[in-house]
Amino acid sequence: MESVEANRKAKIERNIAELVRAFPLAFSADPERTKPLEIGIKQRIYARCTLSHREVVDALRRYTSRVAYLLTIIEGAVRVDLDGKASGQVTAQEAAYAAEQTKKTFAIAAREPMEKITPKPPGAENDQPPPTPGASKPGPQRLGLAGLKRAAAARRDPRSPASVRLTG
Repeated sequence: MESVEANRKAKIERNIAELVRAFPLAFSADPERTKPLEIGIKQRIYARCTLSHREVVDALRRYTSRVAYLLTIIEGAVRVDLDGKASGQVTAQEAAYAAEQTKKTFAIAAREPMEKITPKPPGAENDQPPPTPGASKPGPQRLGLAGLKRAAAARRDPRSPASVRLTG
């Protein structure tokens, strides 16, 4: 199961790379060069790209949920079309939503409640880089499927060998 998800994620990343190659004035692999995309860009990509609709949707979802992209969504920022031309501006409501999504991402990465997270605005001096989602933290490791099954068995029968390993 894990390899299926890993393959899916790798395919999405390859599709993002394809969008970067096909539309370098709109998409960027460099976080410093990321720009807000125009509203409705998905329909224009369908017309100009060989990726399937599903591949485009998945790639856009991943690309636009990255912190580097979300940090570009500030009120008044210029959105770009596939050719890099100005195509509207970011509204206050869109900027507020992006800030909330960034806060959620940082909270998940830091394993802290959202209320404790206050991301700095773009351009603010950072003492240290933001936490990377998925980075290993000290402390107990998450259980895999086999570990979860052993834990469930131990809860059902405290005399099982699994409970000895979990508590011992």
